[in-house]
Amino acid sequence: MKKKQKKLFITIIVFLLFFNLIPVSHAVEATFDVVIKGGTIYNPSTDHELHNYNIGINESKIERITQEDLSGITEIDASGLVISPGFIDLVSYDPNHVGIEFKVFDGVTSNLAMHGGTEDAETWYSNWAKQGVITNFGASSFVTRLRWPIVGAGIDTEMVNESDIERLVEETRKNIENGALGISFSFEYVPGVKHEVKPLLELAAEYDVPTFYHLRYSDEEKGLEGIQEVIDYGNETGASIHIMHINSTGGTFVMDQALDMVKNAKKSGLDITTDFYPYDFWATYINSARFRPGWQERFKITYEDLQIGATDIRITKDTFDEYRKQHLLVAAHGSMPMNELYMLLKDPDTMIGSDTIIEPSHNNHPRGAGAYSRLFGRYVREEQVLSMMDAIKKTSYFPAKRMESAAPAMHYKGRIEVGADADITIFNPETIIDKATVEFPGTHSVGVEYVLVNGVVVKNKDGLVNVEKPGKPIRSYFVEEIAHLKPEDFHLTVDETSVIIENVYQLKDDMYLPLALFEQLDLPVQSFKNGVIDIDETINLTVGSNNAIFDGEEFILSGEPILYKEAVYMPMHSVEQILATKYNVDTHDDGLSLSTIESSEQVNDYEDADGELDEASDSVTDEIVESSTDQNSSNGYYLLILVLLLVVLGLSIIFWLRLKKTKN
Repeated sequence: MKKKQKKLFITIIVFLLFFNLIPVSHAVEATFDVVIKGGTIYNPSTDHELHNYNIGINESKIERITQEDLSGITEIDASGLVISPGFIDLVSYDPNHVGIEFKVFDGVTSNLAMHGGTEDAETWYSNWAKQGVITNFGASSFVTRLRWPIVGAGIDTEMVNESDIERLVEETRKNIENGALGISFSFEYVPGVKHEVKPLLELAAEYDVPTFYHLRYSDEEKGLEGIQEVIDYGNETGASIHIMHINSTGGTFVMDQALDMVKNAKKSGLDITTDFYPYDFWATYINSARFRPGWQERFKITYEDLQIGATDIRITKDTFDEYRKQHLLVAAHGSMPMNELYMLLKDPDTMIGSDTIIEPSHNNHPRGAGAYSRLFGRYVREEQVLSMMDAIKKTSYFPAKRMESAAPAMHYKGRIEVGADADITIFNPETIIDKATVEFPGTHSVGVEYVLVNGVVVKNKDGLVNVEKPGKPIRSYFVEEIAHLKPEDFHLTVDETSVIIENVYQLKDDMYLPLALFEQLDLPVQSFKNGVIDIDETINLTVGSNNAIFDGEEFILSGEPILYKEAVYMPMHSVEQILATKYNVDTHDDGLSLSTIESSEQVNDYEDADGELDEASDSVTDEIVESSTDQNSSNGYYLLILVLLLVVLGLSIIFWLRLKKTKN
């Protein structure tokens, strides 16, 4: 009897294990590496604010943005939080191991040394890659250092020999070809830089890389001359111009005129941008050219307004000369008018750049640890000077757009779209704020709950996560090879009139078309910030959802609308379904052919009670209904299997108990 019972028991267990494989292999959803659930997604490339959506991330890319539930190996509950593209600090310095942690706590995912940079891009990138960096990293060609081997380190030395200028241009060319992202000038700190500027900008125009400027003057009397200087250089050479921290250099005390000059230059066709940091005081080294005689009158400050960073020490007339012998950074309290900061915050085109990174000594301006959290905490939440979306554009999208011509990677940053890099900052809009001060500049910001760099969580609610440093080098297109998806040839024929639809892409198993297609068919489209889409006032869709409504009746799309390439896109099969309400639709290899349905031909596209699509709808719709039915059948099958498993499990337990009783 015992042998028979054992045999039966073993048979039942084998049976149980065998059938248990079925639901495991067929019923479990495909998981993502990381899923962000809930929260509010702000996508600055399309102006969408999507509430309670889910983001699916695989490896380093965003693969899905949807209202459907998703499962992932790592799941982040973002309820009540803001989900933003990671902040891009394009006016920073080398990503040293101390300062870069403060950047992450401030929400930064890409640290670019475009103020300064390197004279040897190949070595610079190689060294930082070997050390590993938490964030992405990149640098410009730094003219100050590139000059040193040619004319020395004298800041007033002018480069007048043609051969020296040619050598400088060739060294800069080599640097860009080795990965440097542009050319950086510091006119005020190195006044001798003059004759070489135009040849360098001609190189920048040739290579289509941006040029960055700390302007020549910072005072009310001559500040606008510094702005006009770089505008003239841009107009003469065709190079793109970026003015760094215009609130401390060039625009101080004359900001309204400075911004007008920038806007007018842009209207005339010059590619010109500018940034600022959200503080009313600047900081720099006390031994620099900025503190040459007459600084009190130029900057409208006194000795006592100067405070040594990371201390409570204020400078006096008696101690100034002694401290000037030391390489110490001092903050200049009250050196920038608050009303001018408000102008910059409200300006729709400006962007944020911190202009520093915290060094191991902490002798820095607090902007190195708090610029981004300060923007959102003080000026978005507390003072409501600008909107959340405008602030996110200034911290992510605008910097990415500024760098796209030089860096292929920047086409995939600064936005939350399908196919974008999963550089994401998630923060609490009610608590985010800076904590760093002049006395304690090395103080973490608060309120940034999660930071993802290339799909890896590097910070969570508890602090930095001990993971392999996922930051990648951001280099010029000479070095960085990223295969951009090319648009497909797509023809749309309407009643024998053919037009080419631009920006159509093949993604996975379907062609994706922009919503602009419907406009070309005189079907007006309204796309709302919350993801709702109205087409021709009769069709209602939602980004990230298969559910749709036509004339009050519900139906299911074959694929959901997605955020992609700075627009809303739809899979062609879904486009066919929608067009079938207006046209007879014929699909061919390179497009669609439509013929207008005459009034007498129109039929009711839907059955009455159950909301199912009518059999007269286009064949694609039939496939969807069939697919849905198959899914229901499949679900019923899995339910039956589950019941059988429970029965078998119960029987096996009974036999096991009997066997145990017999043994006893």
